[in-house]
Amino acid sequence: MTQTIAILGGNLRALSTVHTILDSQPDAEVHIIEETAEIGLSAEAPGIISLWPIVPAHWLSELGTQEPNSLSGAIRRSWLVKAMATSLASRGCTFHLRTRVEDISQENEVTFVGAGILGSGKTSFGIVLDMRTPTHPGKEWQGGVCIQCHAPSFGIKGERPDGTTEVWWRGQEPDHGKWVHRMRWVGDDPTSSLMADINAGIDAGKNLIDTIIQP
Repeated sequence: MTQTIAILGGNLRALSTVHTILDSQPDAEVHIIEETAEIGLSAEAPGIISLWPIVPAHWLSELGTQEPNSLSGAIRRSWLVKAMATSLASRGCTFHLRTRVEDISQENEVTFVGAGILGSGKTSFGIVLDMRTPTHPGKEWQGGVCIQCHAPSFGIKGERPDGTTEVWWRGQEPDHGKWVHRMRWVGDDPTSSLMADINAGIDAGKNLIDTIIQP
């Protein structure tokens, strides 16, 4: 019997969860319900990496100029999210964008409104997993992207494959004015943020398989 699964939220943790589920249960019918109009390319968060690849190759669509190499210390996180979402679409996952969840019943009936494919109303699923990003207490970090020769001496840095450098810092006020992108993020450690979200999604997917789907 095909499992119908609703994942609430389209963040990196949610996408990692769905890929993990489909690796084990390729026939599962998975729906991702997301309030924003697009998965990825809408906001940035730390993309610092220590190695590549960080996920299985089939989890990603083409990254083009943003494809890291063995010398890369960062990846543009929003492009990674977009590539993982595109791969999920090719694996049969259905995305419902601009759709806000208003209620979830004990019987896994989801009430929603918005411009998603389902429109507005109620739909029942076999499993509902809420992966919307919670509000985590943490430190506020400032971030920026610049070409490598303009990178400041301070901060946590990683070189992207497109020739730019991603930098995160606290307690500094850079004023060289040569950033091509400025960012803000709240969390504990930019160096572990990306892999922490991926691993949390993998763990959530495995737990769902072990405790609900396979039994």
